[in-house]
Amino acid sequence: MESLLTMFEHNPLLGSLSQITMDVLILGLLAAVLFGKRQSLSKKDGQVLDSFQKIIEETKTISRDFEVNLQQRQNLIQHVTASLDQRIAEAQKMCEKLEQSMHQLVQVNTDIETKTTAMGNARTRNSDHQKIVLLAQKGMSAPEIAKNLKKPLGEIELILNLQKISL
Repeated sequence: MESLLTMFEHNPLLGSLSQITMDVLILGLLAAVLFGKRQSLSKKDGQVLDSFQKIIEETKTISRDFEVNLQQRQNLIQHVTASLDQRIAEAQKMCEKLEQSMHQLVQVNTDIETKTTAMGNARTRNSDHQKIVLLAQKGMSAPEIAKNLKKPLGEIELILNLQKISL
């Protein structure tokens, strides 16, 4: 017995062949038993066998229908997937366009802010200049104006001299 086990362990092909041989023998015996019993079946057993055959046929029909349905669903899924892939590609293109537009908008806003800041600085300077001239017209001296507006004395004097030249 041990020598048989050792032989099967070292030669897996021999084990497979012996298994197949045993399976064929068992199937042969089963067929012989069923064939022998089929001939000796009573009328009631025949009806049971017929109902089993009908069930098997119905199962085959259901199986075929299920396979067709499954194939149709698989085709539908492939169609939906292709459509979704196309929409994803379109959405990605749209996102790229939006990013480009956003970049251009940010650039325009930056340009506008730069111009606005420059205009604001010019207005502030003009406003400061007007204050200096107004205070000088009221009779304040350059050092008093510089102290009052907290500006350098040289700047005040320069603005006042430019004002005198422009008149």
